[in-house]
Amino acid sequence: MGARQRAVVLGFAAILVGVAVWGITACNRDGDPSSASEKVSMATTGDARMVSDDELARLPEEVGHQVFWAGPRSGTQVEFSSDETGNVHLRYLTDGAEAGDPNQSYLNIGSYPFAGAYEATRKLANGPDVVKVTEHGGTGFYDPTNPYSVIIAWPEQPDLQVEVYDPVRNRALEVVRSGDIVPVS
Repeated sequence: MGARQRAVVLGFAAILVGVAVWGITACNRDGDPSSASEKVSMATTGDARMVSDDELARLPEEVGHQVFWAGPRSGTQVEFSSDETGNVHLRYLTDGAEAGDPNQSYLNIGSYPFAGAYEATRKLANGPDVVKVTEHGGTGFYDPTNPYSVIIAWPEQPDLQVEVYDPVRNRALEVVRSGDIVPVS
């Protein structure tokens, strides 16, 4: 097999992996924000805990990869959870909610590590039936029929994809466009 054929096969494989990851990581693809509860609830059980500002700064060392968040938000507490694959969720809980609360009416920032995340996200962003988002050096997309979740990645973090989920229609896109999605520090 020649170099060009290998490149085509590898490109096709990257697209297939990207589509699979998008399908797995997208919180909500059916237009009903409550349907995200099963996926996010699974991610926020077990090790879900509230984290202080000091703990936030140590999360990348704890999980072995960069973790993104939406910065400090008035009237919220940040809940951290992760799973065995390294996926991390930071939820912004309000109104005295406790860690592991099954209610899905919170902003949720997911950081998902996998090889080739940026390239897969970039390719998916140019695909059909999605709206491409290019904000603050990142490339991503969202489903215009279901604008509760935005998937984005940055070339500086080629093996990490970020999902911004908000139960209010179009608010995830507003958060991404605001420039608030940044690595914890």
